[in-house]
Amino acid sequence: MYPETYTDNSLYPKQEDFEIVQDDKTGFGVITHKDFSRGDLVAAIHGEIIHDIRQHSLQIKPGVHLYDIHFSGYFLHSCAPNIRLDMKRMLVFATRKIKAGDYLLMDYAQTEDVLYKQFPCSCGSKRCRGWITGKKQAIDETDSQYQEFMLNKVVAV
Repeated sequence: MYPETYTDNSLYPKQEDFEIVQDDKTGFGVITHKDFSRGDLVAAIHGEIIHDIRQHSLQIKPGVHLYDIHFSGYFLHSCAPNIRLDMKRMLVFATRKIKAGDYLLMDYAQTEDVLYKQFPCSCGSKRCRGWITGKKQAIDETDSQYQEFMLNKVVAV
């Protein structure tokens, strides 16, 4: 999945094991073509080291991000994730059983202090936070998408 210009690593995701897919609801996401058990190493990740926040970047540490438009930048958010990222070692692990055909789902607040863009969550888990921000980020109440989210939430009650 990674370009040949990246150092070859047997732990990098392979085209036969993963696929980046697009659907109308979630946009782009990564599905697996193989099963994983809790604790399994899913893959090693790689990309360009950058110093700004972008869509498809993952925070390594404050002010340092991994920009990966080939694999990990497309992990979808869930408040009940099935993977966790070790950004020091650039590894992805399964947090629970993952079956072939499942999306790889991470909690964006696990790695991100501040998100590229806040958004309403549609993960549907019992632990859903409803509105997704980085772990050190306040909700932007002036955001029109947030105001619509809150209005719909009040109307639904």
